[in-house]
Amino acid sequence: MGRLVVGNLLEQGHTVRVFDLPTVNYEGLEGEPRVEIARGDLTNPSDVGNACGGVDAIAHLAAILPPVAEAKPELTRHVNIDGTRVVVEAALTKSPSARLVLSSSVSVYGDTTPQGDEITVQRDANPDDVYAVSKAESEQIVVESNLDWVALRISGVAVPVFQEPPAEWPFTRDERIEFVHRDDAVSALSAALTAPNAGHNIFNVSGGPTWRMSGEKYVTDYYELVEADPAMAVYQASPGHFDWYQSIDGQVALSYQNTPYDRYLEQIQEDIMKMLDG
Repeated sequence: MGRLVVGNLLEQGHTVRVFDLPTVNYEGLEGEPRVEIARGDLTNPSDVGNACGGVDAIAHLAAILPPVAEAKPELTRHVNIDGTRVVVEAALTKSPSARLVLSSSVSVYGDTTPQGDEITVQRDANPDDVYAVSKAESEQIVVESNLDWVALRISGVAVPVFQEPPAEWPFTRDERIEFVHRDDAVSALSAALTAPNAGHNIFNVSGGPTWRMSGEKYVTDYYELVEADPAMAVYQASPGHFDWYQSIDGQVALSYQNTPYDRYLEQIQEDIMKMLDG
């Protein structure tokens, strides 16, 4: 996602400073015009301070993700929560007028069953696992800062390439799900950095009306694409962090919902055909 956001920003004519661990593979970024590499550790105030100096906007995408987040809760808190605090303090010191965009997650809502009305950002956070708690606390740090901030609660991201079906799908058969296309999530993150009326807002980032369906519908469509029997699918026994989300405010501000669900299915089919032709 980070590389795609960088590419999106470069296409728009921006100059980008990329900050990540020294061990990260920067191939394709080093030596690129308008790209500066700043190696460091998110939890090191000096490293982050050096990366934040003289910038107009900051996209904070770094985090420990599941399943590692659940397996290593102390590391997750250190990186996700403490790291966010370091970023906020560095921004306030080095570039206090910069906008900070936080990549958050719809997991902060916790279990939203029974699934009734669409989930709005006014719904109280009720995180129920290590990762969700870390995102909810990170949001609080950002919201309480004196920065010009935007927090994006991103839904499950659908990547438009063929992947082997998981051993267990992370939702129930009847659960309401609304993924967001990878490219649309990237567009939302990029737009949030500069959109004029987006500041001091939390937005749900989800696919929109064409992406609203049941878990069974999504899985059946995928199995039919890969010519497998949907009866083979194994669903999670309890509800996952999925629902239908109110996203119109974010769409108005960021104009990111550009890939309907049918186009996503076409892209998967195209990827499968490329594999077969190769």
